[in-house]
Amino acid sequence: MIDLKFEQKENIGFQYVLDALRPNSPYGEETVRKLNPFTPVEKPELLRQLGNVQRVLEGEPLCQNELNRMLRVFMCAKNIRATVLKCGEAALNEIELFEVKRFLLQTEEMKPYFETVQSVLRLEGVTLEDTSEALEILDPEHNRIATFYISGSYSPRLRAIRKEKRALEDIIRRLQAGPEREEAQAKRVRVAADEEHEEARIRGELSESLRPLLPAMLHNMQTIADLDLTVEKARLARKYGGVMPEITESRVVLEGMVNPQIADLLEERGKTFTPVSIALDRGATVITGANMGGKSVALKTIALNILLAHCGFFPFAGRASVPLFDGMYIISEDLESIDRGLSSFGGEIVRFNQVAEKLTEGFSFILLDEFARGTNPDEGAAIVQAVTSWLNTKNAVTVLATHYDNVAQLGAAHYQVIGLKDMDLKGLRNEIAHSCGDAGVELIARHMNYGLYRVEEKQDCPRDALNICQLLGMREDILLMVEKNYEDR
Repeated sequence: MIDLKFEQKENIGFQYVLDALRPNSPYGEETVRKLNPFTPVEKPELLRQLGNVQRVLEGEPLCQNELNRMLRVFMCAKNIRATVLKCGEAALNEIELFEVKRFLLQTEEMKPYFETVQSVLRLEGVTLEDTSEALEILDPEHNRIATFYISGSYSPRLRAIRKEKRALEDIIRRLQAGPEREEAQAKRVRVAADEEHEEARIRGELSESLRPLLPAMLHNMQTIADLDLTVEKARLARKYGGVMPEITESRVVLEGMVNPQIADLLEERGKTFTPVSIALDRGATVITGANMGGKSVALKTIALNILLAHCGFFPFAGRASVPLFDGMYIISEDLESIDRGLSSFGGEIVRFNQVAEKLTEGFSFILLDEFARGTNPDEGAAIVQAVTSWLNTKNAVTVLATHYDNVAQLGAAHYQVIGLKDMDLKGLRNEIAHSCGDAGVELIARHMNYGLYRVEEKQDCPRDALNICQLLGMREDILLMVEKNYEDR
């Protein structure tokens, strides 16, 4: 089961995507709040939702006006699901009957727009039930006004009672204070009680008459939610470049993917997000690179887009192939709890043990960000090497970012952050030299390539960290010693 903590969803940018949704109806908002990833057995429903997002993207321009009018009706809706469910067991009061009538009127208003939109989009599994019979019960005079009053048309007895009450009220207004007026007032109290009793009886009958029609109302609420969220998913796919994912058996392929939260933040700073591409199979894929080289960004972007596909969103990528995992786990020192007095390293180990116990429950996706960095380098490297080898034998796709040596060759695949690999270091050094103040780090970040490339064979130790030291003006005598240490490795 994919059950990430809120902090984890927030950290990878998933909560940012949810917050970017702008559902038009309270039913759409309710669905977003209850959104859960699909499991492998729910694949048909996931494919239905994904297919409908694609149909909206392709057909929306052909029915834009009708779609907008329908969405405006959604905006006026109130969530009366609880009221409708109550009606199945008890009589509704007058306000609740009014709310039901208003919903039925809104359903009637949106019906012609829906039919036009559906004739163009042909959304799968999206239908609107006829609720005109329920509306006739609450609007027998066919006024089609968003008000509700238990009129005399519901009961001859009620009409007679109200007529008698009005006559008594006329008498009371004409009489002076005295026994005769008091007697009329007492009689009016008894008649008003009869009126209230008769109104309660009618509300009970109306509620009972509505009960066989409640499933159609609940169905229409779900249709509104489905339509609302589908349109919003399509809007985000259009905004951030989402693509219809292929649901595979085991392989993950994500080409040119972005992370909206980071992309928007960079845009505010006048920068652009470097798309990330990766292909993952069963086993542990290792990502290496300099500490400021974007490994964590790559991990977040991978996790986000896999989770999006599981929740019926288009991954924000140029191409996406994703299997349905039984479990998804993120292990990061930044997200582990130390409430029990453990160090961050201890918290990581406790979390890893919990995940390891669950790897027998199906096909899993595991993400480890700089695992075991909270201990000394020699021990940390030994631990990560063992963990990588062990994960290679499990029914899981694992992505592991590390700066430890001798780990990459143990992985099923090795990716490295491009970093400064293809950079004109001499030109960048001159740019830094002519910059003002401490702009070096900012300039390096601007020129850093945060994309990934696959390392197909053993290669020399990357020199990005050394290059950064040189660019930032580290003492020459220290740099000579660092270079010698590189050569001795």
